[in-house]
Amino acid sequence: MVAFIIALIVSLEADFTQTKTVALMSEPQVSQGHLIYRAPDYMQWAYTEPQQLVWEVDGQNSNVNPQIQKLLRMIMSSIAGNNEDEKMKRESKRLFKDVQITMDDTGLVAKKVELTEKNGDITTIEFINVVTR
Repeated sequence: MVAFIIALIVSLEADFTQTKTVALMSEPQVSQGHLIYRAPDYMQWAYTEPQQLVWEVDGQNSNVNPQIQKLLRMIMSSIAGNNEDEKMKRESKRLFKDVQITMDDTGLVAKKVELTEKNGDITTIEFINVVTR
């Protein structure tokens, strides 16, 4: 789904701004937060503004519903370099009409991801202060 990095990494941290454009709303919804990934199967997606909310997957444990957990696992798989995973590709096509990824200058880490849902709503996530190990 989301190819944050092509090569295998041990950890990744980044701040993000997420903008959701919904056809029924006059103004986009903007959220900010922080992402933490640690190989092989830990991820925390924490919203800090406008409200605090933390989604976390740690191995088989999770504090989110099954749909959000699937999305986080798809992101973790991409970060780990498993971009060719057929199950992940099928799930991405089921959830989204289109996925556009803009890579940074190194070509290894995504700086922007645009997800177009089947209903036309668009979620744009921009990453800054990315640190990989």
